[in-house]
Amino acid sequence: MKCENPQADRPLSRKMGVLLDIIAKGMSMVHLVTGGLGMLGWALVQQLLARGERVRVFDLRPHPDVRVESVVGDLRDPAQVAAAVIGVDTVFHCASAVNVQLGKPPTLYAVNVQGTQNLLMAAQQAGVKRLLYTSSQDVVFDGSPISGGDESLPYARQHLDFYGETKTLAEQIVLQANGVGGMLTCALRPCGIYGPRDQHRFPAIIREAAAGRMMRMGNPHSRFSHVYVENVAHAHLCAVDALAHHTAAGRAYFITDFPPQNFFDFFTPFLQAFGLDQPRRNIPQPLIDAVAHLLEWRWRLMPSDQTVRPLITRYVARSVGVDFWFSGERARAELGYAPIVDEATARERTLAWLRADVLPGLG
Repeated sequence: MKCENPQADRPLSRKMGVLLDIIAKGMSMVHLVTGGLGMLGWALVQQLLARGERVRVFDLRPHPDVRVESVVGDLRDPAQVAAAVIGVDTVFHCASAVNVQLGKPPTLYAVNVQGTQNLLMAAQQAGVKRLLYTSSQDVVFDGSPISGGDESLPYARQHLDFYGETKTLAEQIVLQANGVGGMLTCALRPCGIYGPRDQHRFPAIIREAAAGRMMRMGNPHSRFSHVYVENVAHAHLCAVDALAHHTAAGRAYFITDFPPQNFFDFFTPFLQAFGLDQPRRNIPQPLIDAVAHLLEWRWRLMPSDQTVRPLITRYVARSVGVDFWFSGERARAELGYAPIVDEATARERTLAWLRADVLPGLG
């Protein structure tokens, strides 16, 4: 099975077939995207619209696209969630609270776990047919190196951060819900997502490099899996199409696109494009591990000073310093997934977004 590339040119007869199919549906199938204003949710909404689908977005703020039915609400409110899924055929659950700092912020559990439970219950009661959960590579990461990891890896017994723990709990309840009430579920585990509308990784890297504070750390030969956001969105479409044929039901998939690189080397062409230098000196992994342990120990022993977060945590030190890369073979074989945006184009689109939206804020 090969998942259709929506950007590929279609013969006229095929285009007519798609049009007739949309007419036959009466545009009645509603696809709900939670977190539709986020990096991934935004890209997914655009691809769904390009396929002629009817799209509803559930987020904390209104979606600006007039082609989208925008529902403002919070995953933590069961009544708001229940209203959002009325008449929905398919749910793409992309919304998530992200925080890899120390401690156990209540918001992470409330949004990522309880919010997912609220959504599952409401979807089952509303007769939703398919629910696809955006999980994370972190569900299997305990700080140990992972080289070419696949879906045979067990869940981490001990996470280095609470975010990974909440994503694991949420993924588990989603997969356990497969088949309940006739609803099929699956989970995608994107690796390090990058691209336009990134609020977490790229802005921080550019900011630190511009201020001359960026440092390299860990094994200089270690590799990390990054994946471009439009390719991740396309993988979601492949997965939901596979769910329609029961292929992916109850299963999880790592999503990758291009060969892994050293975490810091990956950013080199982006920084060079803006005249920013990466530091040449590298902090060895044993030293950065020791520093992270010390900073975390100090943070835990001084509860009165816990508003000051450590600059380096064990999660950060290990995730960027040791091998942390995956195989996407199962997604290719079972979902028919293949990247729709090549590496050079992904870089150019990301650079264009950085020039327009991130660099002006650094001045």
